[in-house]
Amino acid sequence: MMNRRKNNYLEKIFFNQKFLTLLGLVVIILISFPFAKNTLKQYRINKEISELKQEILDLQNKNGDLKNFVSYLESDQFAEEQARLNLGLKSPGEELTVIKNAAADISAGTSSGATIFNIPGYEKAGPEIKKSNPRKWLNYFFR
Repeated sequence: MMNRRKNNYLEKIFFNQKFLTLLGLVVIILISFPFAKNTLKQYRINKEISELKQEILDLQNKNGDLKNFVSYLESDQFAEEQARLNLGLKSPGEELTVIKNAAADISAGTSSGATIFNIPGYEKAGPEIKKSNPRKWLNYFFR
């Protein structure tokens, strides 16, 4: 008799509508976590794939530019330009003309040791003043 009451009580609990609803909700939640995790993982992978595709396109464009640059460097036009600029050579039938700037000649004549080109940082510095070791350490840490 006791066993029958126990079975009847368990049947009421397991076949109760609220219990079945709660059980179904728990099952749905347990299934949705791995699904959401896989969806997020797939989104990240697709994003990384699109970034890598964009990087591939950028590298292909850069590669094309470098190929064009190498072909220019290997051309006769580049060799001729470099010969003209660096070696002072000229093509047959050409005449070389040198134009001097009068202002540069005047300033070059008045100042001793003036440079022809205006290059920043090229000015000759005066004699270097020797600093004491403590002064060097102070400059190292506080400047």
